[in-house]
Amino acid sequence: MKRTLEEVTFLLSQSLALFCFLNLRLVIGQQQTFRVRPNDTEVLKGQTAILHCQIDNKQGQLQWVKNGFGLGFDRAIKGESRYTVIGNEALGENNLRVINTQLDDDAEFQCQVSPAIGDPHSALQAAAYLSILVPPQSPRIEFRGSSNTSLVEVAVSQSEINVTCIIPHGKPAAHIKWLRGGQQLTEESIQNFVDKTSDKLETARSILTIRPRKEFNQKIYTCQGTHSAIDSPITTSMKLSVKYAPETPDISGYKSGKAIKTGERLTLTCRSKGGNPTAYVEWFKNGDRVDSSHTRRETETVNVYSFRVDSSDNNAIYRCDAWNDVSEKRLTAAIKLTVHFGPMSVQILGPSHAKAGETIVLHCRTSNSNPRATISWTKDGKPLTDVIASPTYEADTRLGGWITLSNITVRLVGNDSETTYECKGENGKQRPTASKTLSVLYAPEKPVITGYATGTQIHTNTILTMRCTAHGGNPLAEVTWWKGSRQLTERDGIKCQTNTQIAKKYSQCQLERITKQGDNAVDFVCKANNTATPVPLQTVVTLSIQFPPKNVQIKSSPVVGKAGQKMTLTCTSASSNPAAEITWTRDDKPLTGRETRTVIGENSGLKTVSILDIYPSAADDKATYYCTAKNTAMNQAETIGHVISVKYKPVFVKVDSRKSVLEGDSVVINMTGQGNPKVSKYEWFRNGAKLVLGGPKRNKVVYFTAVGGVLNVTNVTRNDRGIYTVQAKNAEGASNTTFVIDVQYAATITHISPNQLVNPGGRAIFECRTDANPMVNNVIQWSTSIVGFNMNNAKKVKITNNNQGTSTLTVYIANRSTDMGYFTCKTQNKIGGPSTKRTALLVKFKPEADKNQLTKAASAERVTAKLSCLATGAPKVQFTWLKGKTAVNVTLSKYTTEVKELDLAKYESILHIHNVSKSDYDTYTCKMSNSEGQMPSVIDFDGQSKPDSPSNVKLVNFTHNAVTLSWQKGFDGGLPVTYNVRYTVVGDNSYTIVGSIKKSVFTFTGLSPGVNYELTVMAKNKQGESGYNSKPVFVTTKDGPPPFVDEVKGGDEAPLIIILSVCIVGLILLACNALLIVFFVRRRRRKLEKGDGSETLSRTNTLEMYPSSDRPLYPGGHKDTESCSTYDKSMDDYTDSYRSFDTDPYQPTANTDPYASRGPIYGTPATVDAQRSFPVQSYYDSSGYKANSLPRSRFEGDASNPDDNYADQLRKNTLQKSLTGLNERGNERSRPNSPSRSTARTPPPPPTRYVSRDMDQKPIPPLPARNYESQEMPRYTPQPGMTLTLAHLHITRIQIGFV
Repeated sequence: MKRTLEEVTFLLSQSLALFCFLNLRLVIGQQQTFRVRPNDTEVLKGQTAILHCQIDNKQGQLQWVKNGFGLGFDRAIKGESRYTVIGNEALGENNLRVINTQLDDDAEFQCQVSPAIGDPHSALQAAAYLSILVPPQSPRIEFRGSSNTSLVEVAVSQSEINVTCIIPHGKPAAHIKWLRGGQQLTEESIQNFVDKTSDKLETARSILTIRPRKEFNQKIYTCQGTHSAIDSPITTSMKLSVKYAPETPDISGYKSGKAIKTGERLTLTCRSKGGNPTAYVEWFKNGDRVDSSHTRRETETVNVYSFRVDSSDNNAIYRCDAWNDVSEKRLTAAIKLTVHFGPMSVQILGPSHAKAGETIVLHCRTSNSNPRATISWTKDGKPLTDVIASPTYEADTRLGGWITLSNITVRLVGNDSETTYECKGENGKQRPTASKTLSVLYAPEKPVITGYATGTQIHTNTILTMRCTAHGGNPLAEVTWWKGSRQLTERDGIKCQTNTQIAKKYSQCQLERITKQGDNAVDFVCKANNTATPVPLQTVVTLSIQFPPKNVQIKSSPVVGKAGQKMTLTCTSASSNPAAEITWTRDDKPLTGRETRTVIGENSGLKTVSILDIYPSAADDKATYYCTAKNTAMNQAETIGHVISVKYKPVFVKVDSRKSVLEGDSVVINMTGQGNPKVSKYEWFRNGAKLVLGGPKRNKVVYFTAVGGVLNVTNVTRNDRGIYTVQAKNAEGASNTTFVIDVQYAATITHISPNQLVNPGGRAIFECRTDANPMVNNVIQWSTSIVGFNMNNAKKVKITNNNQGTSTLTVYIANRSTDMGYFTCKTQNKIGGPSTKRTALLVKFKPEADKNQLTKAASAERVTAKLSCLATGAPKVQFTWLKGKTAVNVTLSKYTTEVKELDLAKYESILHIHNVSKSDYDTYTCKMSNSEGQMPSVIDFDGQSKPDSPSNVKLVNFTHNAVTLSWQKGFDGGLPVTYNVRYTVVGDNSYTIVGSIKKSVFTFTGLSPGVNYELTVMAKNKQGESGYNSKPVFVTTKDGPPPFVDEVKGGDEAPLIIILSVCIVGLILLACNALLIVFFVRRRRRKLEKGDGSETLSRTNTLEMYPSSDRPLYPGGHKDTESCSTYDKSMDDYTDSYRSFDTDPYQPTANTDPYASRGPIYGTPATVDAQRSFPVQSYYDSSGYKANSLPRSRFEGDASNPDDNYADQLRKNTLQKSLTGLNERGNERSRPNSPSRSTARTPPPPPTRYVSRDMDQKPIPPLPARNYESQEMPRYTPQPGMTLTLAHLHITRIQIGFV
């Protein structure tokens, strides 16, 4: 490797230095000395520090010591990863480097060298201190316990305050100085301290003492800190606010002694200067606050009070107060106002009436005025002087000014004289006056009542108006109304008025009231009086009021009667004027009383009493007898009903003699009897024998219980039918009645012939018996799952029904290829679901090996191998195993065998070879035999090997961008197999390979439209690969996506009117659907309540509502040269997740799908799906399509047609789901022999579509983007080559929605 010039130069310089160093040592000698001693060092925390130590002629061992603790002789100091001795050791460089320094590193370090051998005094040591610098944190100012203070407020009266600045956690402590307004303060008022902490940090603390003065107000104080670890000072500041009192306020706007008049506006201004904060300023009037609003400015506060002067302001003291938070007391200024005003009014006090010859005194009083007012009097407009007393004056302390008073003495003469006296007050322009008229008193005339005359008859609740008038009198009389001794008021309808004209002077009071029953025969009095009448004058009227009775009462004797014995009813009306007439009725029919009389009643009316005698029966118990009391003069009446109680023995009312009930339901039969007293005991009988209540249980529930006259039968069975009698008893006797319980139950098969084994050409006879109530015509029907078998062929099949629940099926000339399979007996009587059982016809034939039988088997050593042999035959096939030519001894522990019956006449024998060794690898023969013959099947058993190539590789389906392939698994070599699939464009040598596929079907996606592709498959396991199949599959993808894709994508461009129309039609259809469902539910409930079992117990009539169709769902016609199918989620409504309600899931039933020839399917829905297989079988006729292969609206065509069979089955299942709300209780029923929804077996799959394209009738499943096992192949495809629209996809769902 070539060295650069710089590297060579560096090496030469290092060699020269080493040479000089060695020579220098030789010159100095062998004594070890310090060439460079360590020095004290400062470094910031976290940075790297280096302590230098260099030794000449080092002979001893060197170590560094920290605070007396040795760090060791190793240059990489153990236990201290941050400490390292660095430098060229050969040159004596032993520098200590400390990285990421911490406070723990702040210590004394010594560089020590042990003495040389033989020279104990040659030891070396030198010390240096490593100081770790830590910048302090930000400073803060504290005042009176508050940290980080930015404003300090202090009163000027305080002698001094202390403010503390703290700069924490520095090393060393920061240096602090204070500044005021940017100028540094003297040291005399400052004390500095340093507080140490346990972590070697230091806090600087400085206390500043301030003596407050006004000129210090709003000054900025700054704490400044400096530190060797920072470049610039750190600071914090505060503002000092010095508080002091304001100056005495000053008032402007009025001059003392100046007179002002009321009504003028006066503006007073109070101004207070200085103070921190500025002052609060308020105005007071005579000590009461009148204004607190003020305006604060920087150096003063102003309060301007403006008001309109009135009389109360005369001699008023207006005071202005000013103060702030530090004022010891309020500072004040005040003024006194002088206001001139005249009196606003005068008032004359004294009587207005007096008798002739009396002497009275009148007093005149003015309102307040300043200065004092004068008073003058006049009599009928003429001045008076001789009767006037000297005026007096009063000071108005509240409103200010003076009040003037003057009195005159008057003597009245004459009976009708009226004299007017006037008083006038005067002060300047103010001259108010007042007057009073005096008159002579005399009595009025006797009052007169109008509006009613005593003896007049009026109805109650009539508006009666009476007026009482008193003429004359001075003063006018006071008129009052009295009812008896109680005076009436306005609340009683009193309205009074007077007329003061000289010629028509009178007083009048009107009484308006609604007459009441209590007014009858009552005196109403009108009284008139004034001050001249010692006793009131009065007039009296007495009212006559007609009123009806308020209520009626009926009493019976005895209170409780007995049937056939006499009862007496007495009716008494309330008081009435005139007396009421009494009539009796029952059920609107009149009755005649025995006696009627009257007695004195309230409010001077009459009571009427009537007596009625009756002889009641049981029907009269709780009957109502009515008594009506009528006042004929008023045509008003009161009626009361009286319910009588009659004792009688029990009776039964409206008994239903027949009760129909479904088996499995619970029924409540109400046979409650009526009696008085109540029925005390019920006894129940069935067919003459006493019924045991609360006896045996069904499904953990007591099925016969009774509460009173209500019988509850739970989980009714057919054994409960019969004639029932109920007997009711009470203290009056006993009664009984009978009824019939008719238990109706679904048809069930009680017997079916076992499987029949016949010779070819022989005859097979099957019998099926059913139990049902009701027993309808054609209660039993026969069907078969044998493809192509015609049940209507009279030469082949004969069915005999006796209409008593027994049916016989005879099959003639039995043939294996056309007649062998399952036959199903189905019974149904329109109650619940059908009951089915199946049997089988077997035609004898010798054993045959299954076409899927493998001729190879493989296994590793020391495991258990399994060899399978599949065979069909009738009667049952027997199996014998040979190894080579020697029979296998299955009694040995080496071998075990098992035989399974997989399907009708299909069997599997499995030979287990335990702990396989090389000697077990051989040719094994499986011999299959029965009474008709035998057949061998050879299997080569060997060790594990690579798999065989897949066979029967075929095209399943293709679109414009995807292709689906399937293949048949070959021999797997005894190991798990995966598959590689590849494709390439024809003519191109590059392949696209997809590996690790575990299933035997795969979909290539992402292909290009209209391109010809070549596709091949290969199998592989751990032993190797099979190689790709020799016959590739060639396919050309379509030129574009299906037409319906474009249709859907273009939907957004549809006109708005079309979208709205579709939405409206959809809503209408939905509403019709809901209305129909509600209608049928209500109709069923009504019929159930009426007991019409023929309708409510049947569900099959709903099938007639299903609309029929004369054509298949997908019409025929397509190009046989090309087909595709598209999977659509809407078709999932017809998947086998819809369970059948027609079969019992826990017994073998006939397979109704077109693949029945492959054998029966047993088990739960999950196992049924797993057992299904899809053989290559054509479902296309000569036109390429077989009509009626998807579900249609109604069953049509030949019963043996598998498509029609399945379509009918699928329709019923789907319809059953949509009609679950139409059952008798609105809930799902679960009865014995009637399977519920939760336990129903999954129906078979619909037939898969097929197409011919040079592939010998290949099935074409839909094309979802995932892999399928053969048994998982999708089972729904639209007609190949057709254009799908939304109407096609949803037509069947819409039809069901209308049911």
